[in-house]
Amino acid sequence: MFKLDARTDIAELSKALRTLGQKQLPFALALMATRLAVLVRKGELSVLRERLDRPTSTTMNSLYTKAAKKGSPEARTFFKDSWTSGVPADTYLQQVVKGGRRPHKRFEKALIAKGVMAPGQYAIPAPSSLNQFGNVPRGLIMKILSGLGAAETVSGVQANATGSKRSKRKGNADKYFAGDVDGAQGIWERRKTAFGDAVRPVFIFSESEPGYRVIVPFYKIADNIVQANRAKEFASAMDQALATAKR
Repeated sequence: MFKLDARTDIAELSKALRTLGQKQLPFALALMATRLAVLVRKGELSVLRERLDRPTSTTMNSLYTKAAKKGSPEARTFFKDSWTSGVPADTYLQQVVKGGRRPHKRFEKALIAKGVMAPGQYAIPAPSSLNQFGNVPRGLIMKILSGLGAAETVSGVQANATGSKRSKRKGNADKYFAGDVDGAQGIWERRKTAFGDAVRPVFIFSESEPGYRVIVPFYKIADNIVQANRAKEFASAMDQALATAKR
């Protein structure tokens, strides 16, 4: 989250008071902060679109601006921090913005809790598991967890594969398994091919903690936009405050 406080230095404040008077000053400061926050959002989206690999519409629509008010001259530009379901953008974009090591995802925590994966391991998706956006579809995640008996750890409901006819028709328990294949530990999918039965990797377990470099220096971008546009937006806000002042 980037907070933009419209409170200004003594020189600017003195000028604004002389020009606008005490009554219109809060309006002008709030207007300046809001306009700058909108510019920050626009600039951040441009960089996200350029630097992220096939960002989803959900990701691109997750950046919001909260307008400043006369009584609270602070505007904000922030990623949405809650969804009705799934991981919010404020959480999964932290590595993109800040870099550093990646913590275990809920999927991995479920595997660890079930004993499928060791606490020090990480599940790295095979290329065949990724969709057009470079993500593992949630439906595939749930099928795997169901087949491995770890679904209730994540979903909070009984979604594991059972011996029922309905569950057997889905085939998740037969299709997915965890183990070592040719020296590689991971989660595998059983497949039938023209040449007979085969397996292919869905996730490979890694002992190395995944790390991320900073892809979008969110705060630096925001600071640069504010510095480049503050004087212009301050003057524009003062003009509008004067034009709308009651005579």
